Amino acid sequence: HKTQVFYFPQNDHVSTRMDHVLFVASAARTVARCLRLNEDLAEAIGLAHDIGHAPFGHQGQDFIKNKIIAKKASLKEFIPNFSHEVYGLRVVDKIAKRDRESPGLNLTWEVRDGIISHCGEDFEKCKLTPDDKNKKLEKITSQKDAGFPATLEGCIVRLVDKVAYCGKDIEDAIAAEVIEESDVPKDISDKLGKTNGKIIGSFLESIIKESYNKDYIAISRKYGDLMHSMIKFNREKIYHSDKSERYGKQARQSVKLLFADLKEVYLKTDKFQNFEKDNKTPNVHKIFDEYVKDMKDIYTNSDPDELVVLDFIAGMTDSFVVRSFQELFIPQATV
Repeated sequence: HKTQVFYFPQNDHVSTRMDHVLFVASAARTVARCLRLNEDLAEAIGLAHDIGHAPFGHQGQDFIKNKIIAKKASLKEFIPNFSHEVYGLRVVDKIAKRDRESPGLNLTWEVRDGIISHCGEDFEKCKLTPDDKNKKLEKITSQKDAGFPATLEGCIVRLVDKVAYCGKDIEDAIAAEVIEESDVPKDISDKLGKTNGKIIGSFLESIIKESYNKDYIAISRKYGDLMHSMIKFNREKIYHSDKSERYGKQARQSVKLLFADLKEVYLKTDKFQNFEKDNKTPNVHKIFDEYVKDMKDIYTNSDPDELVVLDFIAGMTDSFVVRSFQELFIPQATV
């Protein structure tokens, strides 16, 4: 229930972020199998690559970066540049947990590298050559510093990530009536097909053919150019369309007010040490209290208070943000 392109869609055939990562994991595993590489590694990176996304997708990410972190020096010092790939490493290393285990997933270096290095448009060469395996992942603070993944499996995910979203985003936009099928450039539909299945199939066949028995992962110039054209079309006609961005202001305001409210409650109750719950306590406050107590060992006295609130909000789904906003800021009947 986190945004892929459209905010918390009620149409089950329109992608959420979870649908996207499942597409990536499945396609990456298929490519790895055909190239006789480590299928489990490719799938693990695919499943985890977007785990650092904030609610409301890239708009939520930009708001956290520009309006929350940028305005708090102590927070900016800790997280200089909020980006989902860099923050994803913090999620799997510090925050994510299974059942009643301690926070942190204890993932291999190769999976963690694949997460932090999965972003970037590489159309000039249409080829990804694995990066240095000695890079210090904990020192990376921006997408640019992450470089290419250090494994072929990570390179597969980085390329397949684009394969998985460029065609599906068009299908979703047609379903959402943002565009019509006839709007898709004829050159794209003639060479790749009109369905997402055919589009993905065409791209994956090219990746497998160009990468077999190589020390890099590549896609042919023909299909690389087509992918570039599709992503350019999506940016112009879908991602910045009125329907895609219609509620951007409301989404940003929701995150802003939630952040302020949760920070106030956190500090007012002495970091929930004297927090008392009753049947009128907002549900989001109860869950935040549980989070703070569950995660107490991952924070130190030197961490800014805002970091606790940021971690909690960044983990929210779109729908949880909306429910929490309604609970806190929409007047309720008192009699």
